[in-house]
Amino acid sequence: MLGITLIVGAILAVLMLLPKKLEAVVADIPPAADSIDSIIAENAKRYSVDPALIRAFIKVESDFNPNAVNPSDPSYGLMQIMPILAEDYGIVRDWRNVTEAEIAMIRVPSTNIRIGAWHISRLLNKYVFEEAVQMYNVGETGYKNGKRAADYLAKISRWYNEYKPH
Repeated sequence: MLGITLIVGAILAVLMLLPKKLEAVVADIPPAADSIDSIIAENAKRYSVDPALIRAFIKVESDFNPNAVNPSDPSYGLMQIMPILAEDYGIVRDWRNVTEAEIAMIRVPSTNIRIGAWHISRLLNKYVFEEAVQMYNVGETGYKNGKRAADYLAKISRWYNEYKPH
């Protein structure tokens, strides 16, 4: 009986880990453009953010490369999500000790865009557009401590206007 219990436990453990392994593999497959568009539309609606603005952030942050990595932050994916932000959203347990599986999950386009849209929404609900956009780049604390990102704001504004329906 103990042998069967151990076997069943081992099978369950493998089944629980399998989705994490698959997420890591899936994160390296570039999603189709229509898939990105539908993810953007879904999260724009969920968080009441203009889809053109989400596209602008993706363009500036990663040029629509789901595998983009900025090792100096570090930040990952389409919207360059940092582990500390993913922790706020509940994807990462401890941003100081982020695991490879958690990084893989951050890089999954649906997760990445969901966190980014949520963050943009939070910032826009607290601050005016110009401040919110710069805070996405330098952080709320950085902005409050005097950091500015005028070039970043100009890029986001340019692409936002480009993507807005005319």
